[in-house]
Amino acid sequence: MYSKSKSKIFATVKFRLTVMLTGLFSGLSLIVFLMVYLTLTSSLQQRIDTNLLDSTREFDALYRTHGVDALRAEFKRESEARGIERAFFLLASPSHEVLATSNLAAWGNLAVPLSMMSPDEKIGFRTMAVPGHRHKVRIALRKLDDGNTLDIGYSLQDNEMLMRRYRQTFTTAFGITLLCGSLIGWFVAKRAMSGVERVTQAATRIDRGNITQQLPMGHEGDEIDTLVTAFNNMLKRIQMLVTEVKEVTDNIAHDLRSPITRMRGIAETTLTGEQRLDDYQDMAAMVIEESDHLVAIINTMLEIARVDTAIEEFSKQPVDITEIVRSAGELFQPFAEDKGICLETDVPPEPLIVYGDGTRLQRVIANLLDNAIKYSSNGKVRLVAKGIPSKVLVSVIDSGIGISDKDLPHIFERFYRGDQSRSTLGNGLGLSLAHAYVHAHGGDISVESSLGTGSIFTVSLPHDRH
Repeated sequence: MYSKSKSKIFATVKFRLTVMLTGLFSGLSLIVFLMVYLTLTSSLQQRIDTNLLDSTREFDALYRTHGVDALRAEFKRESEARGIERAFFLLASPSHEVLATSNLAAWGNLAVPLSMMSPDEKIGFRTMAVPGHRHKVRIALRKLDDGNTLDIGYSLQDNEMLMRRYRQTFTTAFGITLLCGSLIGWFVAKRAMSGVERVTQAATRIDRGNITQQLPMGHEGDEIDTLVTAFNNMLKRIQMLVTEVKEVTDNIAHDLRSPITRMRGIAETTLTGEQRLDDYQDMAAMVIEESDHLVAIINTMLEIARVDTAIEEFSKQPVDITEIVRSAGELFQPFAEDKGICLETDVPPEPLIVYGDGTRLQRVIANLLDNAIKYSSNGKVRLVAKGIPSKVLVSVIDSGIGISDKDLPHIFERFYRGDQSRSTLGNGLGLSLAHAYVHAHGGDISVESSLGTGSIFTVSLPHDRH
């Protein structure tokens, strides 16, 4: 159990972020350490080289002015002042014979020559380890005018102690930085993942059937806020779909029950009657008619569901709304004339192009035009198309019975039929289907109406930008 829990911790994004941030802290600390270390090492070496160079100049001047005896005495004084274990001085001939030297008792096996110099080299610097001496030594070699070589060596004891303390200090600081980096990394990772954890908890609640609780904004960052917004929108969409499913179920139970009841009544009447062939034929015809009506309702409901849930993709392409409106006016002209209605079509001479499914847009206009003619009597219906910046508008204007203020907010709902339309054939799905089609095209459909004065249905579609 413990190993499984441990492996789960190691597999979390929070742990990985902590490791990454800790590694970043550690890497930056190491880079800073190396930069300071190299800078300090270079600075210390430059300082000791400057001191060695100054000393060789002073001894060179003393040797040229007062000779080897004065140089020997100065070697002794300088060695005692600095410490015989911290510095040595010697003068060697071209044949490597020692002409003058300081006390070399503390320098063990100091070999002469200390280092060979090239013929054209006047001064050189070397770092070397002297056998028997604990610390390395930095040596300056200066070739004098008479060919002799002046060798001066300073122990690097102080530099080595300083660098050792620096490394110890850094090791301690690095450990503290590592610990602080781990704590900060864990806090940052926990903070960064808190929004994801909230979304995960919400997803778990949804899995358990709770889809009503929205996620509050935690202000963990734009990315998390965007995720929370998207998740809340998804929850709203799920709630809407669930509500629609319930409504559709209720509508099916209500609106499909009537045709089925009629079919049963027809069958029962026929079976309990004289059972003549004509009666059975009439019953079969009525059942077929009611079945067709049921199939039409079911197909329309399925089409609306597919469009609303974006299950079915439209084969969208450039469509000329002017041509669709003109064709719809011509198609419905005989129907309008039969009802004594004057149908006018007003379209611009130029094409009005939108991007969509031409067949479905034809059905939208046909539904609106059919309703306008159906609910008008001895009046006028106008079908108007026009273009405005970024949009194409199609309006169906009638002088029919109109829609009451009570019914107006509900006319695009499935199976909804206002009081004025209940006596007219229909299933209450035409406007719902038109509404679904228009929204699937990125447009909008609106209505203005009042009882006794007619209605204006307006479809707004975006211009083709492809």
